[in-house]
Amino acid sequence: RPPLLPLTKINMGEGGKGKMEKHGSIFLGNDERLKNAGYDLPGGNVDYDPDFECTGGSTDPADRRCPFRLRSPDAMGHALSGWEGRLLHVNMPSYRDPLCPRTLKYLFTKARRPFDIRVRVLQQNVEGDDPPCLERYCEMMADLRRETGGGNTSKGGPAGSEDECPHRDQVFVHPIHAKDAAGPTYARGLLGEDIREAYDNKELDAQDFCMSTDSHMDFEPEWDEKMVDMWDLAANEYAVLSTYVANVDQLGQNRLEVPHLCMVMFTSQVRTTATKCARNLSKPKLTNAVWGAGLSFSKCHAELKVPVDPHTPGIFDGEEFNRAARFWTYGYDIYTPHKVYVLHDYTGSQHNPKTTGWGHGKFGPEQLKNAYYRLNTILDIPGGEMNYEKGLDLKRSKYGLGDRRTLDDLIQFSGIDLRHKKVTIDGKNRCGNLQWVPFIEHPEGVNHIPKFDEDERPLEVPYEKTSVWYDPHVDGVGAGLVSREVADEKEEDPAEAEGRRAEEDAAHDEHRKEAERLAGGSLHEDHAALAAVLKAEDGGYGDVDVDGNGNSRKDLSPEAGHREVISNAAAAAGRMNDGGGARLFPPLLRGELSRIKQLGKAHGVERLPLQVKLAVLIMLLGVCFAIIVSGGEKRRRKVKSRKTG
Repeated sequence: RPPLLPLTKINMGEGGKGKMEKHGSIFLGNDERLKNAGYDLPGGNVDYDPDFECTGGSTDPADRRCPFRLRSPDAMGHALSGWEGRLLHVNMPSYRDPLCPRTLKYLFTKARRPFDIRVRVLQQNVEGDDPPCLERYCEMMADLRRETGGGNTSKGGPAGSEDECPHRDQVFVHPIHAKDAAGPTYARGLLGEDIREAYDNKELDAQDFCMSTDSHMDFEPEWDEKMVDMWDLAANEYAVLSTYVANVDQLGQNRLEVPHLCMVMFTSQVRTTATKCARNLSKPKLTNAVWGAGLSFSKCHAELKVPVDPHTPGIFDGEEFNRAARFWTYGYDIYTPHKVYVLHDYTGSQHNPKTTGWGHGKFGPEQLKNAYYRLNTILDIPGGEMNYEKGLDLKRSKYGLGDRRTLDDLIQFSGIDLRHKKVTIDGKNRCGNLQWVPFIEHPEGVNHIPKFDEDERPLEVPYEKTSVWYDPHVDGVGAGLVSREVADEKEEDPAEAEGRRAEEDAAHDEHRKEAERLAGGSLHEDHAALAAVLKAEDGGYGDVDVDGNGNSRKDLSPEAGHREVISNAAAAAGRMNDGGGARLFPPLLRGELSRIKQLGKAHGVERLPLQVKLAVLIMLLGVCFAIIVSGGEKRRRKVKSRKTG
C-alpha cells in the first residue's frame, strides 16, 4: 500500500510557514473500543481529509482517482452545477400523519424557489378520521394570509386570494386506504412508480433533483437552494446525501455537529444503527455506503435507476441497507451532509399511535417471509435462495443489484460481513476517511435508465462488456449468447460451476482494473472514448459530442486511436465461438433460457420436463383406452347382427 499522508493537508501561507488546513473531525468511537480494534486515537476522533477520497493517502499523482463529474454531453442542456432550469421533486410517504399538512406548509414557505418544487405524497389515510394532507395545507396557508396580511409564499400567498391555495397544482397526492398499507418500503415503492410515470410523461427529468423524506419534517430558511449547493460540494454526479436528520428542536441553531451513519447491527435483517457524529466538516463526507431513509437527496437519475422494492411488505429492518447496496452497486456513493437543513419531528411522529400502525396492514406471515427471502438473497445474507443461478436471477432483476460494482466490492468497502452476519470483517469500523471505489460508467452515460420487462427481468441483454454481470460464455463478443442453465431439476456439477465462476471473476477483475485506469483522469476523457468504441460495435451512439472537440460518438472508432477493452475471458469466449464449440442463440431468447436445459446436447423425450412427460403418458393411455373401447363396441355390433340375421 502507498505511504499515507497526514490526515490534514498542509497549506503553505505567506513566508513559507506551514498552516494546517482543517476540514473538521470525525468521531470513531470511545477510546477503549478503538484500542481493542487496533486504533490509537485518544479521544476517538480523526481529522477529516477530503483529498483522501481521491488519493487513498498516496503521494503519487498516478494514484489519484476521483468520482465522476457531470460532463456536457450528459447535462441535457443544463448547467454543469446548480439547479437553474432544473426542478426539485420531493417524495413523501404519509401514514395517517396529522403533521403532513404542516410539513407541506414549511416546505413551501421556507423555500428560496417554491415554484420550482414538485411534491408527491403517498397518503395512507382513513377517510373521515384523518385530515387530508393537501386540503389541510391549503387551510393553513389561508390562515397564514390572514395573520400576515398576505404577500409572497412565506406569507401564505397574495392578499385577497382567499379561494386560492399557493402551489396546490405542484402537489400530487396518491391516496390509498390505511388498511391497504404494507409498510415503508411498499409506500416508497408506490412513490417510485409515480416518479417513473412522471419521467415517462416528461414531467420529470433525469437531471432534476429528487429528495425523499418523511411527512413530519421542518426546514431551515432557503433549505432548497442550500441542499442543492451542498450536493454540488460533494463533486460527484453519483452523490446521494443521506443521514438520520436532527430533531426539530435544533432548528435555527446552525449546529456544526452532524449525525454520521456508518454502523449497522444484525436483527432479523441488517439494520442501520449507532449513529456517529462529525464536526465542522468543510463538505459532505463519503460514507461506507450506509443510507438512511429519512433523508435522501440526489439527482433524479438515482431514484429512477434504484427504485424502492415494493415487494417487501412489512419490512422495517433491512430497508435501508438493501437500498444502500443497490445504490452503491449502480455506482452511487452515499455522503453525510455537513450541514443540517432538513429536520425531523421525532416527538410529534413517534408518540402518535396512529402513525405507527402500518404493521397491521395488508400482509401476513407468508408475505413477510418472502420479503426477508428477497432481501437475504440480494445481499447474500443467510436465509436467502440456496440455488446459485436462481439467486443470480433475482440479483439482476429490476429491484436487484446494479451492474457497475460487485457485492464483493461492497463488503470490502463497507467493512460489513453480510455473508456471516457480522458487523465488521476485521474488527474495525469504516467511519473515518475512505477512498472512493472506481467503476466504469455505463456507455450511454449517467442518465441511462435500465429497462426491464413486465416480469422485472432485464431487457438490455446480452450484457455489454463494462457490466459486472458480463459473462463471456453467455454474452460473448458480438456473437449473441449461449444457454445459461438454471439448475431447477438437476444441480450444476461443482467442478463446472467453479470453473465458470473463475472465468466470470477474471472478466470482472479486468473491468475493475480498467475502472481504476479510467478514474485516473480528472474529467475521465478516456471513458468517453471507451464508451464510443463499445457502442460502435452495436451500431453507434448518434450525434453527441463526447470529447469536447466536436466529435460525435458515431464519428469515433477503434481506428481513431481509442483502445477497445476486451478481457481475456471475453476473448476466450470469442475463440470458443469461432471454433464451433458452443451453441449460440439469438439475444431475444435470453428471457426464456432459464427454461432451456442444455439445448442441442440431447434430444428426445428424456429432455422434456416432468410435467410434459406425464401429459404425454396420460394422452397415450387415453388413446389406448379409446382403441380398446371402440374395438369392443365393434365386436358387440357384429354379434348382434348375427343374432338378428
